[in-house]
Amino acid sequence: MSDGPRKLTTGRMIVLLKSFLVLSMVFSMSVSAGVYRWVDADGNTHFGDQPPAEVAPKKVKVAPPPVSNDASAQERQQRMQDFLSEQQKDREARQVDQAKAAEQAANKADLCAKMRAQLKNMARISTFYDLDENGDRVYVTEDENEQLRKDFRDKVKQACG
Repeated sequence: MSDGPRKLTTGRMIVLLKSFLVLSMVFSMSVSAGVYRWVDADGNTHFGDQPPAEVAPKKVKVAPPPVSNDASAQERQQRMQDFLSEQQKDREARQVDQAKAAEQAANKADLCAKMRAQLKNMARISTFYDLDENGDRVYVTEDENEQLRKDFRDKVKQACG
């Protein structure tokens, strides 16, 4: 049951990188084992990772071969670095977007709580009024009262659901 080639996700990439690191450490440990040189009773020179007990061995220093970092390997490494950098940027951008969305949701919840409180307060008020240019109260009619309440209820419903 195959859905075609698998995509290399960030999680799979991390698993592959960890596996590579573990394998490289295992192989480097096996390379780091000592190499000994000894001469047997017949005068023959031998090399091995464990000298015989009856002979005094000399430890031989073995230099690892130089690392061949050809152009294609460097290119692959650069592509990997670019990919990982791009993934990190995407992750950070998603986190910023999520933080903005959470802040907007909190602001909306706060606004809705205030609007609902104001709506409750409006239900307690029997008559609304405006102030004229002299600062005196001018009471609105009962129909205007109802229209103000209805308009504000609609506004709350539209903004808050």
